[in-house]
Amino acid sequence: MFAWLAHYIEKHPLLHRTALSIWRHFPPRLAGFMKVLLTTKWTVGAVAVILDEAVSPAEVLLVQHSYRTKGTWGLPGGALESALVSPLKPSAGRDDNVLESTLRREVLEELGIEIEILRLLRMDAVPYVPEEPGPYRLDFYYQCLPKRGISALREGLATGSIRPRSPEVRTIRFVPFTSLAGYDLYSSDSALLIEHWPEITSKLHSFINQGSAEIVDHLEANRQHL
Repeated sequence: MFAWLAHYIEKHPLLHRTALSIWRHFPPRLAGFMKVLLTTKWTVGAVAVILDEAVSPAEVLLVQHSYRTKGTWGLPGGALESALVSPLKPSAGRDDNVLESTLRREVLEELGIEIEILRLLRMDAVPYVPEEPGPYRLDFYYQCLPKRGISALREGLATGSIRPRSPEVRTIRFVPFTSLAGYDLYSSDSALLIEHWPEITSKLHSFINQGSAEIVDHLEANRQHL
């Protein structure tokens, strides 16, 4: 709301030092309230990338959203705001990783699919989203697997036992990477799956190869001690 004021203060050293000396005397609740007023608003999203690499070409799970007129197809996920209660109170008994818990809950509620989260693939800070101009977006993309496995997910989609559970989602579908250009993709997801995907897959293969090498080294070390 008043982010421009914070930027103005930061650009003037004397004013900045004065403001900081005053800030130190604020009670924690007041300091938190002032941060809400003075900082740029961000929408934080958790996004699931569910791959089937057993087929050729590889495929990714997409959903068609009902509430967009442009960028209707995209990756499943949800916004972090829906997971938070009050930022002024400690969250006793809650999952510390609200991003992952948000993602698991959103995918289950909207698609009826329980997922396991494997790894964080990418974080994207997006200042402008053409389909939904508004707050800046900070998206966390996670590689995920359905708990029952890809084959069971495909079977459920084919038989209709797995189908959208939310009016926000029209269709759930595995799409080959080679066909993505023919879909009206949400711009942020398009950037990940088309522009950045070669870099991501390179890092994934490096990660997998490194993990395999470490396992071999560990087994070899144990063999030598026998």
